[in-house]
Amino acid sequence: MTKWLFTGIVISLISTNLAISLNMNVLWRSLSNIVSARMGETRFMADMVKFRQRELEDMTPSDWEEFDFIVVGAGSAGAVIASRLSEESKARVLLIEAGGHENMMMDIPLSALFLQYNKKMHWDMLNEPSNSSCLGMENRQCKLPFGKVMGGCSTINAMIATRGSEKDYDNWARLTGDHSWSYNTMLKYFKKMETHDAESDISEREYHNIDGPVRICNVKYRTKYARRWTEAGAELGLPPVDYNGRKLSGLNYLQTNQVNGERMSSNRAYLHTAKGRENLVVSMFSHVTRILIDPQTRIAYGLEFIKRERKIIVKARKEIILSAGAVGSPKLLMLSGIGPRQHLQDLGIPVLVDAPVGENLMDHLSFINLQFLTNETGGIRMLNFMKPDDTTFSDYFNKREGPLTLPTGVEGIGYINVDDPSAENQNPNLELLFGNMLPSILMYKALGFTEAQYKRSFSGVDFKEGYFIWPILIQPKSRGKVLLSDADPMSKPRVFGNYLSHPDDVRVAIKGIKFALKISQTNAMKRIGSKLHHKVVLGCEGPEFLSDDYWECVLRTFMLSLWHHSGTCKMGRENDPSTVVNTRLQVKGIKRLRVGDASIMPMVPVAHLNIPSMAIGEKLADMVKCDWGYNSGTGIC
Repeated sequence: MTKWLFTGIVISLISTNLAISLNMNVLWRSLSNIVSARMGETRFMADMVKFRQRELEDMTPSDWEEFDFIVVGAGSAGAVIASRLSEESKARVLLIEAGGHENMMMDIPLSALFLQYNKKMHWDMLNEPSNSSCLGMENRQCKLPFGKVMGGCSTINAMIATRGSEKDYDNWARLTGDHSWSYNTMLKYFKKMETHDAESDISEREYHNIDGPVRICNVKYRTKYARRWTEAGAELGLPPVDYNGRKLSGLNYLQTNQVNGERMSSNRAYLHTAKGRENLVVSMFSHVTRILIDPQTRIAYGLEFIKRERKIIVKARKEIILSAGAVGSPKLLMLSGIGPRQHLQDLGIPVLVDAPVGENLMDHLSFINLQFLTNETGGIRMLNFMKPDDTTFSDYFNKREGPLTLPTGVEGIGYINVDDPSAENQNPNLELLFGNMLPSILMYKALGFTEAQYKRSFSGVDFKEGYFIWPILIQPKSRGKVLLSDADPMSKPRVFGNYLSHPDDVRVAIKGIKFALKISQTNAMKRIGSKLHHKVVLGCEGPEFLSDDYWECVLRTFMLSLWHHSGTCKMGRENDPSTVVNTRLQVKGIKRLRVGDASIMPMVPVAHLNIPSMAIGEKLADMVKCDWGYNSGTGIC
């Protein structure tokens, strides 16, 4: 048990130069003693067993076995779709997932970022090298650790629960000509999916529900810094709001998808509750290689996948639904002959449908080189977890309380429009994340930054008190694309982020940096001795320090993808040549094939994409039920 805990907790959580330099056997013995003395091993082991018993079992279909519906990908949307379709007892559903089981160690909120060290849980992709962004990364490539596990990205993300604005979804309806994608309709699905348990004095109850599968709440544990964050917002005319309600603009505490201090993934919310349904089959560790499509009728009738080096073909009597994400879904379409004609021909792939698959790639970008030192104690210092009198582990493993319940240390969130940062402006173009943990070497290695950049900017702050603010470009105008590397389905695709290629993205991001500095200079932050900790960044020595030109250089160096990839199978009108699926998410030109994940978004919403993707899954499941005459949908036909 202690060895397993060492692997799951220490490597994930102890983020200091000291931890790396210590003899690991010594560290192992030290931590084992601390953990064994405090955490109540027997109880935690019992919890682990109960969790495993709730997981769906891995099953292997027979070759050419038939199902009514086949869903590819058990991520944020795919888990929802498979669960909802299997509510129909007469519908036989196969859910195919490339990864394996979720476990409770993955669900410790503070450890989320460090799950990237476990490459069995994600696809371990990289953006193509860039000369204009990701400059501080190894080989100028941003990491893209998309989830490869039951629950997909919802099992390894930061659990930040955001829906987006009313304008986002009304724009979807306008762009697609389909009112069913407006906010009024999408609100029904946001409510259907949630049990809302955030603070009632701010929450707008008419926008929420209390009996859905996904629990949305505030983190109970809160440091002194979090209160300063909301005080700073009020001082700037941006008081707390329920940003999952009517208004977004304001600074508030974080809402997160957690239950009992643990991550609430789509797997836990939707698939654990489906355990025991004989009509739902889950095949894990299964890599889909192509969609089987009749070239004459253009009907998708099956899938080919590889599981433990064995090739298996399964057939769909009704439909195939791709929920492999904004990189995985376009990859599979292109491998199957649906994509840009010239690109497929260059790779020797027969073209069935010439479509802009892989285009319109959108992503949210975060600037992560703003940290501030303070003279007030109370923030999270991971080295403290090793002290004999520290109660962090016992608080969490016995009561699910304390610092480990904070998602990667984030406590606060805010939305503003940098061109008019007032509470009345409900068209934000910037998000701000606030956390109480200063950078560490393991954090920056997880994100892929070079050691030289880390040493120049962050070495030595591991042991100090402070906080960070990350400005996030939430309405980017830059667009990238996804292409195949070759015709081999086992090859990783080529992802061109094309980040910061639009000048307005640079302008908004720099104004966001300046607004974050303004927050740090409020009276609320001055009361804790807030002081910017920033050294001249390597490669940015030329421009005047802290000038706009300097910040642009630093931005291009320390810009980070938030892995909110979207738009690559764009939804739209039947006659719109820029789109891949229609508003019922059917692939244009192919029958009985749909896409249901973030790739269908015509515009990326002002939100982290986990919750919107689940809502897309809810809506797609209802549309499928209506189209095939089932009774448990909500009538969206």
